[in-house]
Amino acid sequence: MTYTTYFLKFASQEEAETKLEEVGYKTTYTDLDETERVVYRIPDVPGDIDIVGEIYNNDGVYATGEDGFPVVVTEPTKKEGFHINIITSGELPEELGGYTVTPQNPYRVFA
Repeated sequence: MTYTTYFLKFASQEEAETKLEEVGYKTTYTDLDETERVVYRIPDVPGDIDIVGEIYNNDGVYATGEDGFPVVVTEPTKKEGFHINIITSGELPEELGGYTVTPQNPYRVFA
């Protein structure tokens, strides 16, 4: 079986969740304890969804504090977008096609 990995970038987490819900990849339910749960899955075909979220550049500056532990001098800067990886043996829904990107060095990949 052949799998394809798709790297998706959305403007925000809200946009990502809305789109995943539209294509049936996100469902919400209430369990027996009356706790609301969210499930991300690809129905009917093998695959998986990785909610990567926000990604930060490797440009933070750190120093060693008096106690010997690292302290943040300058916070790392955030990369643009909210990121999700999908691996599937099926086709990516047309509604998600406009969000695909091709990172040169993916932050996180399926093993």
